[in-house]
Amino acid sequence: MDTVYSRLSRVPIIKYNYSLKFLFVAFIGIHIPLIGLAVYALNSSQSLFSGTAIIIVTLIFTLLSTGVTLFVLKKLLAPLLMSDKALKDYISNGTIPDLPTHYEDEAGKLMVLIQDTIKHLDKLANEKQEITTLVSHNLRTPLSQIISLCELIKVDDLNLNEYVDKIESVTRLQLQNLTDLLTQMMETGTQIIALPDVPYNLNGFINEELQTVIDSLETKSLSISLNLAEEELLINKNRSNLSLVFQNLLSNAIKFSYTDGKISIYTRNINGKMEIEVADEGLGFSENYQKNLFKDARNTGRKGTKNEPSIGLGLHLSKKIIEQIGGKLTGFSEGDGKGASFKIIL
Repeated sequence: MDTVYSRLSRVPIIKYNYSLKFLFVAFIGIHIPLIGLAVYALNSSQSLFSGTAIIIVTLIFTLLSTGVTLFVLKKLLAPLLMSDKALKDYISNGTIPDLPTHYEDEAGKLMVLIQDTIKHLDKLANEKQEITTLVSHNLRTPLSQIISLCELIKVDDLNLNEYVDKIESVTRLQLQNLTDLLTQMMETGTQIIALPDVPYNLNGFINEELQTVIDSLETKSLSISLNLAEEELLINKNRSNLSLVFQNLLSNAIKFSYTDGKISIYTRNINGKMEIEVADEGLGFSENYQKNLFKDARNTGRKGTKNEPSIGLGLHLSKKIIEQIGGKLTGFSEGDGKGASFKIIL
């Protein structure tokens, strides 16, 4: 920050007021000619000095004070110019500024506001981009199911209605989830996550979500073991975001399970906290791998047991989404080849 503004900000009487800094500089500038004339008079050897000398001295100090005042006032514009540059750099290049935030006048408060606003906007843009990425990631499963069902229709006319019903069920559920998510992102503006007005049944939610992966389970001959709580579990966390995360955990369990394996799903109420657990008997992971389990793994993502592709972002984004709605996501495995377990805690 410019030293003129910094030094003036240390003067107690004008420390908290930006406009007073301008008035202070202007006041000093106006009085420089008078001060200069007084100094000249006190140091003059003449008892009386001519009018010409007075005019010349006054003119010199007036020009001097005008130059100094304009120079200092320009320097006082430094915080405004920095704020302007910060906004332009962010709009043009997405650069996050590093504005000083310790000044206490109006210009200082403006820099704090700009700094915080840009950081908030950047965080919001990243969160929306991440959720969009996870949506596209999770869409692969239902779209693959629909393609498989269409292929079956071509060769099995006898069960046409059954296949059409499955296609309709998968499509409706995914369409509803996408509609809810897009509505949130458009309406909330500065807040991605919103809570629904009406709580919903967690066990019913699990059963509905499982309908979207039936064909993927059959492709690998996987069985599902449902261990749902006997009591009614009502939850008010955002459904579309919870669906994104649960679908990602299901997709991973299927992807990393061996043929003829089993996937177990649990719901529990432990001391008022809701738990959803998805456990498989597949690839699992080592203790070292677990340290980076929820990090961005686009360059290190593992393929499934049948070489299913992975973008390496699912768990990373799932953890962020769950934390945004006030929950936790944990993962555990006893080692390579010993399966994995993931818990959503709300």
